[in-house]
Amino acid sequence: MASLDSLPPDQRAVLQLVLQRRRSYDEIAQLLSIDRAAVRDRALTALDALGPQTDVAPQRRALIGDYLLGQLPPRESDELRDRLADSADERAWTAVVESELAPLAAGAPSAVPVETSAAHPRSRLGGAILLAGGAAIAAAVVIAVIVVGVGVGGGSTSHHQPVRTSARAGSTNAAATSTPAAQPVAQINLGSPQPHSAAKGIAEVLAQGTTNEIAIVASGLTPNATHPPNAYAVWLYNSPTDSHMLGFDPGVGRNGRLEAAAPLPSDAGRYRQLIVTLETQASPRTPGRIVLEGALTGRS
Repeated sequence: MASLDSLPPDQRAVLQLVLQRRRSYDEIAQLLSIDRAAVRDRALTALDALGPQTDVAPQRRALIGDYLLGQLPPRESDELRDRLADSADERAWTAVVESELAPLAAGAPSAVPVETSAAHPRSRLGGAILLAGGAAIAAAVVIAVIVVGVGVGGGSTSHHQPVRTSARAGSTNAAATSTPAAQPVAQINLGSPQPHSAAKGIAEVLAQGTTNEIAIVASGLTPNATHPPNAYAVWLYNSPTDSHMLGFDPGVGRNGRLEAAAPLPSDAGRYRQLIVTLETQASPRTPGRIVLEGALTGRS
C-alpha cells in the first residue's frame, strides 16, 4: 500500500483538486488541458495504490473510486452505496481507501455504509454489540491470523494474549486455506480523543467458527520505534479499574498503520468501549494513554 505522500505528483494533484476544491473530472481535464479519461485514470490509479490487496474486481474498484470522489450521478451513487452495504469485501476496500484519503477530505462524512445486518447484529458475546457508526473491515482482510507475542522494555513477552497481525487476501500463508471464513457481526469506528490527532481506525467483530474475534485497522499512529520502549495495546474498557487487555500489537511502522486481530472473551458484551493505548510497560495493570477509542453498547 502507498501513502498520499508517496503518490506521483500528477495523481496527488488530481486527488487534491477533486477532494479539496470539489472539481469534477471534466473541470480538471479543462484545467490541465488533458482529456477526461486521463484525469479519471490518474485518480483511480492513485486509489488502487492507496487501497489494500483485495479480490474486488477492477471494474468494481473503478466504480467505487468514482463514488468516493463524488463523480457519480445521485442515482448511481445511491445504488452503489446500497451494494456496499451488502458486500463486506467491497465495503472493506472502500473503508481503507477512505481512511487514506482523510487528510484531503477533512470533515467530510463517511461514504461507507453500515452493513445491511448491522441494525440487528448477530453475536455470541452474551448480548448484542451495536455499531457506534462508520465503516467496516472485511472478513477477507482477516481470514488468517498469525500469533505474534511482542515484548516491551527489553524484549520480554507479555503473559497476556497477544494481538495478532492480519493476513491480507491473497496471502500464501498455509493458515489461509485451513481457517474458516470470518463473518462480520458488528462494527466500531475508532477516533482519537485528541482533537488535532490524525489517528483514526475501524474495527469489526468477527464470528469465525465457534469463536469471536475483534479485527482492527488504524492509521495516523506514531511509529513504535519513535519513542521506545513502547507498544500499542487493545483493551475492552469501562474504566481504568474495569478493563480487559486483549494484548499488545506487534508493531506500528513508519507508515503509522496498525493491523491486528485478537480473540474476544466470553464477557466482552459487558464493556462499553474498545480502546487502543500506548504502553511503556510489559504487563500493565491499567490502560496507558488512549490514542483511539470507540463505543460499544452491550447488553448481557
